[in-house]
Amino acid sequence: MFNKFALAALSAVALLASVPAEAKPLRGDAFITAMAGNTLGGKMADGTLYKLYFLPGGQATIQEGTSEPQFGTWTIDKSGDVCLKWPSAVASEDGCYRVNAVGHKVTWSNKDGSNKGRLLGGVAPLEMSKAE
Repeated sequence: MFNKFALAALSAVALLASVPAEAKPLRGDAFITAMAGNTLGGKMADGTLYKLYFLPGGQATIQEGTSEPQFGTWTIDKSGDVCLKWPSAVASEDGCYRVNAVGHKVTWSNKDGSNKGRLLGGVAPLEMSKAE
C-alpha cells in the first residue's frame, strides 16, 4: 500500500511540474508596479539587443544595440494596456501593447505582432555587453 501511495504522490508531483506557469497580465497598476526599478531586456525581431526602462511619470528610455539611449513616453490606456511613443531614431514601434509575465519573462502583443523579453531585476546600465 505504501508503494502505491508513493507512486501516486510522485505522479502528482511530476504532473504539476510539467504544467506551465500561468501568464499574469500586467495591466494598469500591475504594469507600473512590475516595472518600477526594473529594466526590460531582450532581442528585437532583427536580433538587435535592447534594454528598456520605464520611469515613473511617463518617460521611457531605450537602448537598441550599441546606439545611444533614446527617450520616449509611456502611458496606460483605459483598457490597462501600455502605450509607447518613440522619436523617429528608435526602431521600436509606437503603439499600445497588452503585457503578460511569467516570473521574469515578459511578453507583449498588439494587432501587429508580439515580442518577448526578460525583467533584469533592477536598473541595468544602458551599455550592452557581449554576454547579453
